[in-house]
Amino acid sequence: MAAALMGAERRAAPRFTAPGFGVVDVAVIRPGLTVSVVTISPRGALVESVAPIRPGVRTELTLDAADGRRWPVGIEVLRCWVATLDPVRYRAAMRFDGPIAAG
Repeated sequence: MAAALMGAERRAAPRFTAPGFGVVDVAVIRPGLTVSVVTISPRGALVESVAPIRPGVRTELTLDAADGRRWPVGIEVLRCWVATLDPVRYRAAMRFDGPIAAG
């Protein structure tokens, strides 16, 4: 019954933990907001931060690969919500400008 309530799977790609995707679990959103990577896929990421990230914003997320490589990825923030109240933490879903390969 739970599957019937959930509806069709809307995800375009499977989700991974940051280490499972080959990146570290901390990233930076330009202009310098440090975020924790909750889940990541070739097409986007879910991140957590101490500050809200405005939906509709197009910016850059800098990821660090487990092997030390660093690369910027263009993103669009799709939505942001309060994840916890004490302490206040926000989660933001973002879509990459194009698919990326695992680190």
